[in-house]
Amino acid sequence: MRSRSIGTVAVAAIAVMLAGASCDPAIPLVPTNHDPVATGLTVFPTTLGVGDSAIVVCNATDVDGDTLMYDWSSDCRMLKTGHVTGDLTISTFDHALVVHAGPCNRAPTDTGWVRCFVRDLRGGGADAGLVRIVVRQ
Repeated sequence: MRSRSIGTVAVAAIAVMLAGASCDPAIPLVPTNHDPVATGLTVFPTTLGVGDSAIVVCNATDVDGDTLMYDWSSDCRMLKTGHVTGDLTISTFDHALVVHAGPCNRAPTDTGWVRCFVRDLRGGGADAGLVRIVVRQ
C-alpha cells in the first residue's frame, strides 16, 4: 500500500510541475493572426463607354474577424471617379470602388484593369485580386 501512495504523490507532483510550466511568464502567449483572403473581384458593368463608370467590389474574408484595409491600384486606364489624372492608388476601408476610364485609353477598344490588395491591420500578409474592364471610345 505504501508504494501505491508514493506513486500517486509522484504523479500529482509531475502534474503540478507541468501545470506551472505552462503558466511560465517567460513564455508569452501570442495569438495567431491569419492572413486575409481575397476571394475575387467583381465588376459591373464589364464594358464601359465614354462617360460611363463601373463599380468594382473586392470580396475578402478574414477568419480572425480583423478590420480589413483595401489598397486599390491601376495604371492610367482606370481612375477613381472624380479624379482626372494619374495612376489609381488608394488605401481605404471600403471594399468597393467606383471607377471610370482614364486618359490613356487611346485605341477604339482598350482594356483597363483594377487590382485590389487586402490586408489586416495586425501586420498579416496581403492577398490580391485583379479585374479587367473593356473600354470602348
